[in-house]
Formats: sequence, structure tokens, C-alpha cells
Amino acid sequence: MTAQELYQLLQTELPCDEAMAGDRLGVQVEPPALTISGILTCLEVTDAVLDEAERRGCNCIVTFHPLIFSPLESLRPFDRVGRCIMRAVTSRIAIVSVHTTLDAHPDGTNATLAQMLGIIPERPLLPSPHRRHGYGIGIVGRLAEAMPLEDLVRLVGERLGTTVRYCVGTRDTIERIALVAGSGASLLDAAIEAGADAFITADVKYHTFHRAAGHIALLDAGHFEMEQHVPQLLAQLIERLLERHGIRLGVTPSSVRTTPVHVEVPLTIEIERSTTS
Repeated sequence: MTAQELYQLLQTELPCDEAMAGDRLGVQVEPPALTISGILTCLEVTDAVLDEAERRGCNCIVTFHPLIFSPLESLRPFDRVGRCIMRAVTSRIAIVSVHTTLDAHPDGTNATLAQMLGIIPERPLLPSPHRRHGYGIGIVGRLAEAMPLEDLVRLVGERLGTTVRYCVGTRDTIERIALVAGSGASLLDAAIEAGADAFITADVKYHTFHRAAGHIALLDAGHFEMEQHVPQLLAQLIERLLERHGIRLGVTPSSVRTTPVHVEVPLTIEIERSTTS
């Protein structure tokens, strides 16, 4: 099986027309005459992930985040993207990206995250434009039992192992929730229109919190932390596909923690206000 044949198979579950506009999908690196002998799934390609692929004998990496997203102006060793591309070619490792097609899957990134957080899904936040049942971006759902906002913040932090930034909306008790794993702050208005008491996403800017405050509780749970389950999820999906088509290939989820972000213990400081003449 070639990398292109694998991606064609993936599209039977992850159709490319379900992706967000402008996404980068499919085969991104394919050394000449490469036949896949083993697959590694990951959140994103880094040097450590390439080390792991070589160590585990996997010559194809199926990544969630595209390695190549912006147009390349050069391939240089001091840049992560350029370095990883050159290394993949010289090590004869193919790279395939699925990104928001996995987000849009009925059992994909967001549905699995909702399950992890105890949210019962009702519908996608942005339903499929092609009317495929269950496909779409994000989740609108509810908790089995309503809880105070502070308890929800604590639950999200504990289950994802993250520090949660948040603002308060209109309700002290939360039941209906909108959820978008990763950078979903642009869907704030959709979450409000869906009647959600809280919106959980990541990469939220300061002024977006100001927009949300007093309208909807907005929680930023961290980009990596909201998507850290993806390698396992993606490996399971590929294994089912291969088995269904009678293809025998090993599929291994990456164990590399790829986030470059470190978080210190949060502190509250008092800012003394004074005037001088």
C-alpha cells in the first residue's frame, strides 16, 4: 500500500469535503517508490515523533496537524517544518495529514472529547454542509446533571490535566455546553446562538473573553490538552479500516508529548495602585 492509497482509504471515513476551508490534507511527504510497512499516528510531527517512527519501524506517519500548512519559502535545518520534511525524505518516511476531517467525524476528535468530559452530545455545533448524518464541527450537548461553573472548570482541568482560563457568562449553573477541540474561538457566536451555557475551546484571545463575559461562560482548556487523545483515536480508526478491507499493517499511536508549552503554577498577585506627585 502506498501513502496515496492509504489516504484514499481514509477518505471513506474522513471525506475531505468535510474539512474546514483552507485546511491542508492528504499526502504531504512521499519518498519515491515507498510501500508502507507500518503506520504511526500522532498529533503533530516533531523530531521526537520521527525518532519514534524509526524506532518502531513505521515508515508512514498519519498526523492530525498538517506538517505543511503555510506556503514554504525554503527548507532549512533550523526550522521545524523544513527539518522534519528533509528528515522524512532521507529516512524514507511518508507523512499524511487528516486534521479537521477527524474533527468532523461523528466519533472523531470532538465526540470523543465530549465523552471524556461527561458531555452527552446532541448535535454538531456546525453541521455538515453535505448533510452527512452526525458529521460536522464541534459538539452541542449537555451534562447529565447541571453543575456550578467552578465545578465544571475543575472537572475539565482534572480530566485533561490542564490549567483552565475562563470567564463567567449569564448563569451560575451549567448544563448545556458547546465544545470545539483546538482553536475554536471563532465559533463563539455559534455557541451563543446554540443556547449553550458554556463554550469550551482553546487558543482564546483576551478580547474574546471580554466579548463572551456576561453572555456565555468561556473556557480555554489548552490546545494540546484538548487534542491529546487524537493519536489513540486515529490509530483505532485506521485499524478498523484496514481490518474491514483485509489489509494487514501494524498501526501504533505515538506516545510523544508534542506540546512545546510549559505552564507554571498560577499565582494571584495584588497590584498596588498609587499616585505620585
